[in-house]
Amino acid sequence: MGFEEQLIEFAMALADTVDRIRSGVFHIVCLDDQGNRIASGTAFSSYGYLITNAHVARVPAGCTVWIRREGDGQNDGFKIKGQKFRFQQKSASDENNYDFSIIDLPEVTEKPGTYSFTMRSPENYRVGQIVAFLGYPLEHQNLSCHSGIISSLYRSGPVRVLQLDASVNVSNSGGPLFDIESGEVIGIITRKATGLTRIFGELREAINKNLAIVEETRKSGSITLMGIDPNAAFVASQNQMLHTISEIERQANVGIGYAFSVEHIMNDNLIHSRL
Repeated sequence: MGFEEQLIEFAMALADTVDRIRSGVFHIVCLDDQGNRIASGTAFSSYGYLITNAHVARVPAGCTVWIRREGDGQNDGFKIKGQKFRFQQKSASDENNYDFSIIDLPEVTEKPGTYSFTMRSPENYRVGQIVAFLGYPLEHQNLSCHSGIISSLYRSGPVRVLQLDASVNVSNSGGPLFDIESGEVIGIITRKATGLTRIFGELREAINKNLAIVEETRKSGSITLMGIDPNAAFVASQNQMLHTISEIERQANVGIGYAFSVEHIMNDNLIHSRL
């Protein structure tokens, strides 16, 4: 079989797998009192629970959490107050450790037609092996699939990390990294790499120092020039720069992302008892 035929066969196998499992992937959207989106992430159904990252599940108590699937309108899906959503989290490991949350929401996971993922340790996977993940990146309302290779396998403290040569974006967090043939989840998407993290940090530090200097200056009194307070104008411009930096960082993508092995989730008592 030639390379072109192999590529077509791979694409068809992945498409078939996605068709089979996509109903088990959910969009987690936090809404404010006016119904505006303030944060989002991805989750998947497995062994009767909703699984996502701990940093995705850490929602504001006063927000409304909208759990939806592709195609759901504003009146579809499942909505729950942030405080109650947090109460439904039955087990978790914070983002400085394994970064997962296990949430008990049968209203979501037991909905007819919902696919339930099985999990599998990635211990036998190799660098260079092709994998794929599903999620709701950026501002997208539609489910997206990306494939790539495992570019590195290593441990960071107790965590087995899978580095991916694939397009991981904001809001992909919490999505399933899966075997393209079986559909088994081997990892949970955790974060992306921008390649600019240090630079963004240095810019923020410089701007915050400028703001602190201006704040000290304003304590000794304010001045106006032609009715304009230059210090206030400077503060406004610096805050706008901070916002712009955050947006650039959020959108930046160098095609590298990270997933944590699901073996850490599989070893949790809640999941282990159902394997």
